[in-house]
Amino acid sequence: MKNPSLPIRVLAVVACLSILVTLSPSFVQAATRPITIELDRREIRGDVAPQIIGGRTMVPMRLIFEALGAEVTWDQATHTVVGRRGTTSISLTIGNRTATVGGSAVTLDQPAQIIGGRTMVPVRFIAESLGATVAWDDTHRVVRITGVPVSRTRSPVTAELRMTTGGATFPFPLYTRLITEYAAVTSPRVQIEYASVGSGAGIRGILAGTFDFAGSDAPLTAEQHAQARPNEILHIPTVMGAVAVVYNISGVGSGLRLTPGTLADIYLGRVTRWNDPSITALNPTLTLPNQVITLVRRSDSSGTTFIFTNYLSKVSAQWRSDVGEGTTVRWPGVTIGGAGNAGVAAQVSQLPGAIGYVELSTAVQSRLSVAHMQNRAGNFIAPSVESASAAAILNEDASFMTHPTDPIGRNAYPIVGLTWILVHRDQDNEAKARAIVDFLQWAVVERNLEPFATELHYAPLPETGRNRVRRLLQSITFGGQPVLR
Repeated sequence: MKNPSLPIRVLAVVACLSILVTLSPSFVQAATRPITIELDRREIRGDVAPQIIGGRTMVPMRLIFEALGAEVTWDQATHTVVGRRGTTSISLTIGNRTATVGGSAVTLDQPAQIIGGRTMVPVRFIAESLGATVAWDDTHRVVRITGVPVSRTRSPVTAELRMTTGGATFPFPLYTRLITEYAAVTSPRVQIEYASVGSGAGIRGILAGTFDFAGSDAPLTAEQHAQARPNEILHIPTVMGAVAVVYNISGVGSGLRLTPGTLADIYLGRVTRWNDPSITALNPTLTLPNQVITLVRRSDSSGTTFIFTNYLSKVSAQWRSDVGEGTTVRWPGVTIGGAGNAGVAAQVSQLPGAIGYVELSTAVQSRLSVAHMQNRAGNFIAPSVESASAAAILNEDASFMTHPTDPIGRNAYPIVGLTWILVHRDQDNEAKARAIVDFLQWAVVERNLEPFATELHYAPLPETGRNRVRRLLQSITFGGQPVLR
């Protein structure tokens, strides 16, 4: 005899399955939507996404410790994480539900874990132990951290300090914003004066001892390294950015297409008018004038020139043999000089038919038309934070000592440069040494120059670049002892 309840059970199962199918898209979307971490309304991101484990949000250890201004160390032998800021010390061991804060034992709801090769720690525990407040926005899946004043204030020195520096104009808009904010969060106040005088002048300044540190978009030559000996000058990468090719053609806005060969021929003096067949063939929808091309370049010793000529040397054999790369070069034919990126931008905007090269932030602020350059994949790409970041990610130089110009990548802009802060490895002034290291730790390692980097059209370093900065800062010494301890 058949069981009369079986059909009812089947119908009930079917009904339940129908409900699950109906609800599952929204349920799965909510469960898989990424988690965002915000500190004082600024998003902070690492190379591994936050995860919820055992009901607790876990983040990479360096992300949260360094965002809140703490130094962090990892003991491989004991699998222990130690974070320190001021007199506060936090210690966690992988898999152990007991941690210590200031020497006192604390029980954890979720222990630290290693996931995908990254050490993950509970974000609320770390933030609150360092004096911040934490709130969870379940609707938007955002962890909102609010730092208390002590977590935002930095005190690398015991008395007010003023430092003199200068150099590259390429990162000048960004450095200006960072220096202003750093002065506001230091107590006693650390004031940094940065002169936008070009990479060449920056290098001369640090070699002569007139700058406490310097900015440069060009690495030191072997001869310049020799001048610094027996001390060593470190190249600390800070940010990457696009060098935009800008022009002034009546009736033609941004988007003019140029190939690497055409750009090289323009600056070699082989293409002299805007309606040259090599340009019109690339831009069939544009009406280009029979107008002489006026070449604008930097008149000072310039890291932007180094990036631009480094790119041309990679894409043009004739440029490489006839001109080469450098902060200054012997330009073929007739050119007009402009001091700094601002000077080049001013010349281009004032001269009908002009073409020049400036860092992207200057191009945007000056409202200049920018070319779309053909990359190695054959695509015409506009300079932007995203296309510069695509080139940065493809940078295979683990030392971050070369520019990622002419990269492989479908969406990578091809003229992207790296800029460095030049610092003596062994410092002769303890207060300045501590301030320099703290400024770079705060600006590059902890916040990766955000939020100002992307706001000003620069590409922040990938995590491999920030790891390089960490190692370099740990190598800076005073009196033979590491400044970072």
